[in-house]
Formats: sequence, structure tokens, C-alpha cells
Amino acid sequence: MDELLADFVAETREMLEQSGSELVAWEADPSDKKRIDTIFRFVHTVKGNCGFFDFPRLEQLSHAAEDALAECRAGRREPDNALVTAVLAIIDRISEMTDAIEAGEEFPEGGDEALIAALSPDAEVEVQSDIEIAEEPSAPAPANDEGETAAAKAPRQTVQRSIRLPVDLLDEVMKGVSDMVLARNDLARRLREAGEQPTIDGPFERLSAILADVRNSITRMRMQRLEHLFSSLPRLVRDLSNELGKQVMVDFEGSEVELDREMIEMVRDPLTHIIRNAIDHGIETPATRLKAGKREIGLLKFAARQSGNQISLVITDDGNGINVDKVAEKAIANGLYSRSEIDKMSDKQKENLIFEPGLSTADQVSSISGRGVGMDVVRSNIERVGGSIEVSSKLGEGTSFHLQLPLTLSIIAALTVGSGDQRYAIPRSYVEEIVFGNSSHVEFAQAGDRRLVTFRGQRVPCLALGEVLGGEANETCRWEDKTLILVRLASDDVFALAVDRVFDHEDVVVKPIAPAIMETRLYAGTTLLDDGRPMMLIDLPSIAQMRGMVGGVRTKTVGIEKEERAEKSKAVPVMLFAGLDGRHRAVRLELVRRIDTISRDAIDIEGDRAQAVIDGEIMTLAGHDTGPLPEERCRLLRLSDGEHELVYAVKEVLDAADITDDVVPSEADTAIEGVTLIGGKPIPLLDGHAVFARYRATRKIDHTLTCRIPEGSEWARTILEPLVQAAGYRIAGEDDEVEADLAIALAEDAAPITGGARETIRLRPEPEDAGDDTIYRYDRDALLAALKRIRTGRAA
Repeated sequence: MDELLADFVAETREMLEQSGSELVAWEADPSDKKRIDTIFRFVHTVKGNCGFFDFPRLEQLSHAAEDALAECRAGRREPDNALVTAVLAIIDRISEMTDAIEAGEEFPEGGDEALIAALSPDAEVEVQSDIEIAEEPSAPAPANDEGETAAAKAPRQTVQRSIRLPVDLLDEVMKGVSDMVLARNDLARRLREAGEQPTIDGPFERLSAILADVRNSITRMRMQRLEHLFSSLPRLVRDLSNELGKQVMVDFEGSEVELDREMIEMVRDPLTHIIRNAIDHGIETPATRLKAGKREIGLLKFAARQSGNQISLVITDDGNGINVDKVAEKAIANGLYSRSEIDKMSDKQKENLIFEPGLSTADQVSSISGRGVGMDVVRSNIERVGGSIEVSSKLGEGTSFHLQLPLTLSIIAALTVGSGDQRYAIPRSYVEEIVFGNSSHVEFAQAGDRRLVTFRGQRVPCLALGEVLGGEANETCRWEDKTLILVRLASDDVFALAVDRVFDHEDVVVKPIAPAIMETRLYAGTTLLDDGRPMMLIDLPSIAQMRGMVGGVRTKTVGIEKEERAEKSKAVPVMLFAGLDGRHRAVRLELVRRIDTISRDAIDIEGDRAQAVIDGEIMTLAGHDTGPLPEERCRLLRLSDGEHELVYAVKEVLDAADITDDVVPSEADTAIEGVTLIGGKPIPLLDGHAVFARYRATRKIDHTLTCRIPEGSEWARTILEPLVQAAGYRIAGEDDEVEADLAIALAEDAAPITGGARETIRLRPEPEDAGDDTIYRYDRDALLAALKRIRTGRAA
């Protein structure tokens, strides 16, 4: 009997969920006879089940709703808002009673008569739902077409055979399959070490293929269509609209997209909060919309798309949009930012202020929103599952929220890195670029207690993973020996994470960790390597928050300056430096090839001849006559006119900046183009033409060699490409029809190299087999040596 009762509870709950969604759709299109038939069958089945189990109150309520619906089916009654509200209230009451039955509790007496009376055509009783619709479980979702409520156009599902399984059992099966995959990987490694064994290799390959199919099937069992997330939204929108005196219709697109069931539950609350804000703050009242020349009915649209292992979900309303000036004033009033900091922000940065904790633009607190607690929690919850959220808005036209979500919580794309003797995993969704700390275009600096790194003209704060985890001190860290991972968070904050090495990228099965470890805010979960060893997943957003990398002006300045440069098409990028006389100057960034530091002994000055020795080559030295050279080490700007190079001696490299004001010519000093304002100060701009005309550059620029790397390889693009470029090669693209100087191929890839190359380097996946003509893919020194040999050989 217990099993039958459990089936009754599950089936009743499922039918009630579907009934609620269908009712809202039917309300929008009362002429849909098939839909009212479907609703009637649901309620009739619930009534029959209640009678079988002798639940008289449930049977009485469902019977009353059935009678009212039967009147509509027969054409004797026209459906209206009051009828739909009354039936929904009964569905809510039956759902509450079902929950009490499942918990073995008594449900309070009374209230049923008022609910039944509200079904009468002449009833004046207003019935409100007693439960929070946002917390209802999911059911099939409607879709919209040409202004009709989405559910009114929803395609009906075909009946499929199905069974109910406990979620815990499904999770155990998934865990078992994941462990089998790890065991298979361990066995594969042992077979490779043992050498070729034909009697075992064949069965092992078949076992691997079967296991892969089983794993895919088990993973799909965890997936649910987004219609399960969308299903409760029409009811939520309807109730909120009625409460606020607004008219809102919903439109769904992409209900067939599938998402991990745990992910669906994790994003349900953030999605509910976005909807509440959209209806409360965004969409106007009908009268206000008519005055603004809009339709009196507002539109709330949901669009989902799958792209690779990511789900893109866009929520758009056609309301009033975000008033960025009002948001900025609130941020100042709440003490989040100063007036000067706000003035430096672009409109995009001001829009993102809505994600700041404690910030609300509501003029008064309501039961729906306005307490300043919400959007910051929404962003935190979405980031916690490895997703991101962005907002875009246009005043008077509406607002859009763009969510990027991983397909599953349990399997994510990760980058495996090393710090000390341990390996760690980093979510690939945060990784923007990887660069070596000793690259010529990377420069470290210390600003107070913070380490900064300048890369591609962008200065960002830098953290060492070893120091964050407590295994290394910043004072003893050799930054030039590190590999830097440029991390971009969902908030658009950027910082560099320094690790000892980068191993590989792979899909990892993430498992939860103990609450005590989670409280450190260093780790987001744990996973296993192929050999069964545990590996922690680094919680980058929490670490960035603890270290002051998020929300501060220093970290946001990079994004602000980047957007301002894009908005000012006339801006000219320059490099600021202090000459040997200490005077600040600037040079166009396009002239600067790199920054060198050499010993004073490597500089030779005699009469009008001034030269510097760099990497065994003699180069013309300029700028030495502006002041005394340093006694020990000298900083040099390597300048290029496209054909020749020379070096310009400076006292200090200051920063990269943009010229947005006019350059005023100077007739008194022919060595400069003129003077311009940078940061409110007059700065002389070095004349590159005059420099190359005065100092005869003796070094011709070497021909830039081209290199082809494996196409379609994520590893080659992420790991190999930055190293090859740092070695002085240009990556050959698909449009390069001529033969490349060099090609790098993977030893396991037997396909011929597209486009051809004069020389080839092959990389093997394992460090063993050192006797052949391949290089281990992570033997950085050997690979750089081979690249240099080919480059210098070509130059010779």
C-alpha cells in the first residue's frame, strides 16, 4: 500500500503541475477545445484517484473543478479570469494536501467551501494562492507565436513509456560509471607501458567503446528539456501581473534544449528573481505604455540556444530599461563608489552596477522587490555553477539578461595546472589566454603590496596560486619562471593567475566536497585524475573576491579604459616613458617592438657612434644624449620602422595610454611631433621619423617565419600557439596559400599537413620514447631550442 500511495502522490503532483500550465495557456485562447479537454482529463483522473484512496476532501475539490470545466466544455459557460483563478486556487489546495499526505501529517480543516464557491459564475470572492508559485516543480513549457501567450501555442507532447527512479539511485549509477571510466584510463596506461598485446588490445577497445556509450546514456538520463524550467513561468508571470496591475505575455523559444536536471534547479531561483524585477521595475503599467506609444501588453521573452557545451539563455523585456544615471546616483548614495569613480565609468559599467550588493533602484520596498538583495545573489549563484550573466539595456525600450550556462554541473571542461607537487583543475570558461612569464612582451611591476603584470598593453593584478594556497611566499616567488593564466570573470574583472606549469585540458567529473573545505572559499569541488588520484577544482570567483580582484576600481579600470578606447575611434595608443633626463615623453605604440633591459657594460659610446649589444647582436642606440646613462642596468625601447630596428635608452617605462586630444606641433624641437595632453599633463610625443632619420639603424628586421599548427586542436590553440608566437613565428592561417617555413604536428595524427611546410617538428604525447625524432609536447626547453635552431638556420 505504501508503494501505491507513493505512486498516487507522484502522479497527482505531476498532473496538477501540467494542469496549472495548461490553464494559463487556455485562458489566453479559450477557443482551444483540445486544451480544455486535456485539462478536464487531468482533473477527472485526479478525482478518480482520490476516490480510490478514500480522500473525500480531495475528491470534493477536484469534483467541483471538474463540474466547472464541464460547463465550459459544453459551451454553457464562457471562461474568464475569475474561473481560471478559482481553478488554480483549487489546484494549489490539492497540491498542499498531497504534500501533507506524503509527509503523513493532518491538513487543517476549513477553507474548502470558499474555494468551491469561487467557481460559481456569480461569485465575488477573490481567491489568492497560498503557496509560492516560484517554488513549484516543473512541467511542460508553452511557446509563443505572434503575440499569443506561449502556452497557447505549445506543441503537445507525444506519450512515451517511462518509469520513475529515485534520484539517489541515478546518482549512484552515474558515480559508478565515472569510476569505471577512471579505471579504464588507468588500464589503458598500463597496457601502453606493457607494449603491444593483440590478444588484449581488441577486447579492450570494444570495452572502451561500450563504456563510452553507457556513459553517454547515463548522462542523458540526467538531462531535462528546458520546458521543465519554463513550465511554471506563465503562472508566475500571470500572478505577478495581476498583483501589480499590469498586463504581460510570455514568449518561449528553445524549449527543446536539454540541460542537466541539477542545473535546472540551480538556475530556477535566479530566473525567478529576474522575472520579478522585469515585471516590477521594467514593464510599465498599461496606461504608461500607451502614453509612450507602446502596446499596453508588455512582452517577456525567453530564448535558449545550445552552443557546444554551453547553453545561452536570454531573458528580454520591452519595458522602460535601466536608467544608468539613476543607478549611478544610488551607488554614490549607498557609498559603493565615489563621484570621481562614477564619472570614469562608461554606460556599460554603470549598467553592471545593478549587480553590486545592496544596490536597488526601487523608490519603495514592496513584497516583490526593492530591498537591494537580489541581483548580486543572482550573479553569485550563476557563477557558482560555472556560468556567467551580462546585462544590456536601452532606456525606454527594454532590458536583456544574457546567461551562459554549462550543460551539466557534474562534467565541466577544465584546465589542469600544477603548483608545487600538486595538480589542480581550473574551469576553462574563465581562461582567456595563457602566456609564459619570461616572454618578451610580459612585464612585472610592484604597486604597493600588489604585483601587477603588463601584457599586450594591458596592466592587470597578478596572483600566484602557490601563495593563495599557502605553499609559497610572494617575496620568494620567481614570477618570470611561472606560466600566467589570464582569467576573466563573469563580472568582466580580469587578473592573472601564476602557476608552475600547465598540463592539459580535459572534461572532468566534479564531485562535492566537505562543507568545512568549502568554507575556505578556495575550492569548488573535487575530481579524479586518470590514475585515481584526487584533484581539487579551484574556486576562482571566490579567490578573486577575497583578494580584492572584484568590484574594486583598480581591477575595473582595465575594462573601463578598454571600452573608452573602443568608443573613441580617434584615440592613438602610445607608450609613456621617462627619458634619461627624467622628463616624461611618449612614443607611438606601433613603433615599439619590445622592451629590453641590458647591462651598462653592453653599451658602447664613442663620439657620434652609440651601440648596444642585445642577444649577441649589435644595434644602433638612440636617446643616450638626453641624459646620463644608469650605472648598472639600462632600459631600452626597441623601435621599428618596418624594415630596420634601433633601441632608445630610457630611464623608466611608465605606462600605456591613449592620445585623444590634438597634437600641437613644436617648431623649437624637431625631435618631437608636438605636445599633447595625457592625463591632464602636457607630454612631448617623440617623432619616429626624426629618430630614424638622425640615427642610422644598422639592424634589418629578420623575415618573420610562418608556422602551421594542428588545425581544430584546442590544445594547440591554447598551449602551443602562445609559445610559438613568443619564439618569433607568425601562425599561418587558412588564407595562407604559400608553403610555411615550419609545421608542428602531433605524432599520433597521421593526416598530412594542409598547405605544406619546409620543415616539420613532431610532438609525442608521452615523455617516454625519447630515442625517436619527436619532442615531448610539454618539454618546453627542447621545443624552444628546436624553434630557435630553425629560425637562426633560416636567417643564416
